[in-house]
Amino acid sequence: MTRRPGGGRHRRWLWVSLVAALLLVALPAADRVCAALAEKRIAERIAARQHELSGTPQVTVGGFPFLLGAARGAFPTVEVRADATTKEGRRVRATVELRDVAQRDGGYEAASADAGFTAPFDSLGEGLGAGATLSADGAGRLRVETGILGLPLTVVAEPRLTGRTISLVPVAASFAGRPVDPAGPRISAAFADRKVVVPELPAGLTPTRVSVDDAGVTLHARGDDVRLT
Repeated sequence: MTRRPGGGRHRRWLWVSLVAALLLVALPAADRVCAALAEKRIAERIAARQHELSGTPQVTVGGFPFLLGAARGAFPTVEVRADATTKEGRRVRATVELRDVAQRDGGYEAASADAGFTAPFDSLGEGLGAGATLSADGAGRLRVETGILGLPLTVVAEPRLTGRTISLVPVAASFAGRPVDPAGPRISAAFADRKVVVPELPAGLTPTRVSVDDAGVTLHARGDDVRLT
């Protein structure tokens, strides 16, 4: 029986191709597993330091391959999402995006960070009276609907940030379906007491602006040289 010329060489190339294909499949999977373990470790360290959090935050490390970034001790982005409760008992969803994150002195430091702290409408309605509702009115404004003597009152207010104080400025109003002056004494007095002083934010972040959308009212903040853990 004679062997086919090149048969052994063909089988060797077949095995090489098979091994290469398996590596192409296995390496990204292994990289993702390592990234997931690192994300879990960072999340646990954040939860241990930020006692206002409700549970463990969700951490996503950007950049591929992860192992190359880990070897360098640097990542292009790290995103942290977490639920928290303020001292007043309000629920807040925090989202922090960190850029140019590097490992230093046993922890992580980001060149810059942008954050959003969103309070849902149902956690902001205290003090507005029974049946009062809050919603987004478009153009970044807040819509407040309540009732007086059984008649509907609607006020559209614009949130403003001055330093560390958030205030609501009425810009439109209607009572029983008819337009009324939003700067009238009763409406102005009702909103004058609804100022909120922003407490110290984590990692030394500084408030920059306030926005309103369907998710709720969001306080935006920014920081440089932010220490993550």
